[in-house]
Amino acid sequence: MRAMTMKSTPTFHTLAVLILLSMTGCVSNAPEPMNPRSLAQSAVADTHLGWKPAPAHQLNYSLATSSGIARMEMRELPVDLQALTIELPGMRNVEGVQWRAVNGQQAMLFDGDQGMDGVTLERQRRGYRLQMRGPALESIRNGGFLTVIDYYRN
Repeated sequence: MRAMTMKSTPTFHTLAVLILLSMTGCVSNAPEPMNPRSLAQSAVADTHLGWKPAPAHQLNYSLATSSGIARMEMRELPVDLQALTIELPGMRNVEGVQWRAVNGQQAMLFDGDQGMDGVTLERQRRGYRLQMRGPALESIRNGGFLTVIDYYRN
């Protein structure tokens, strides 16, 4: 039996190269998936930041501290993000949540009594849950520092 071989022609090579180049172009244009872990980091030595999966278009972090002051650095948040939730498991009596933007602007997101529009601070069995949506989320979207201060300090 004789093996069948295909003769290489310049047209075949050109066609093969064009197909490979078009496939390469499609792959390189796809957006990189967002890694939520890279959007925030602890900004204080005794602050420990964890991340948990959340529903689509939401982020869920957990922030623990031994000093009663938790500070996290937020990078620019994706445009399609609709909610940011931060679990504060060790906090006993949150007296304030402050924001300092990359451009230096500051805002009090929660003053111990009430929060700005879009901020909710909910007492949990152990600690608190801080959630930001709407106007509050828009005010932190460009990145900066979030500081949570607990009245009770060890």
